[in-house]
Amino acid sequence: MTKKNHIFVVDDEQDARDMVGDYLTMHGFDVTLCDGGDSLRSALRHATPDLVLLDLNMPQEDGLSVIRFLKDECPVPVIMLTASASTIDRVVGLELGADDYLAKPCELRELLARVRSVLRRLKFSPARMPDRRLAAIVSFDIVSFSRFIQEDEPGTLGALDALFGEVISPSLLQAHGTLFKMLGDGALVEFLSVVDAAAWAVELQNKLRPHPRTRLSAGRLVFRVGVAVGDVIVNQTDRVGEGVTLAVRVQECAEPGGVALSDQAYQLIRGKTSARFVDGGMRVLKGIATPMHIWVWDGQEAG
Repeated sequence: MTKKNHIFVVDDEQDARDMVGDYLTMHGFDVTLCDGGDSLRSALRHATPDLVLLDLNMPQEDGLSVIRFLKDECPVPVIMLTASASTIDRVVGLELGADDYLAKPCELRELLARVRSVLRRLKFSPARMPDRRLAAIVSFDIVSFSRFIQEDEPGTLGALDALFGEVISPSLLQAHGTLFKMLGDGALVEFLSVVDAAAWAVELQNKLRPHPRTRLSAGRLVFRVGVAVGDVIVNQTDRVGEGVTLAVRVQECAEPGGVALSDQAYQLIRGKTSARFVDGGMRVLKGIATPMHIWVWDGQEAG
């Protein structure tokens, strides 16, 4: 018999806590409900969760404090929830070590999809000792993911499982990439070589374009991909730091079906890959102090 995944739901609002708990229980999870940080610490004495759903805005102890405690004492995946989309940026959550972030009230089907995506990551990510290094980070996501979940949840989740199993995971193994964070609408991957990272990003788009599992009743699944170089800190299976932040922001500059590079990444791969990248101009990236030169794949091979 397959062991059920155990999820802690930490939220000071009882109605929200009960609703999420009931929904996850209905979908086959073991659930422990906690009304705050103290309740979470007490529950940890009796069980170790596979994932924590953590509300940001709690009166006794805010979620930022709780997530720091978890990353130090019980490094399990965390999805952060907040009632205000403007209170915390997605990238801030990533820097703190959260595995995903959703604004409340959220669509329960999308929350379930993100929970399953984070848990799926554990199958692909071997544990590593803490480390700090310069690395190439690839960020990719699905365009209009929420719409696909709302219109065809089973088809979307089934297609993602197939794409990860048939395309993404095997190609990462060949390219020596490490998938370290699975978001509901995408993932983050580390490469020790930026040349390998850029080549894999282009290869991924080329393989996804004709793949039959990208075609759903709600439309075609299309990915955006960003590549950046920066300092990262490895904590268990996770990576945090400026490299992660930059990759997420660079990915937002990519066109659907395209690949974008930070300027530093481009300078390091120039002349070393068959893919052609063209000047994407200076961009103001959210949360980045100075404008950055972005380079974009033009869909062609170098002549």
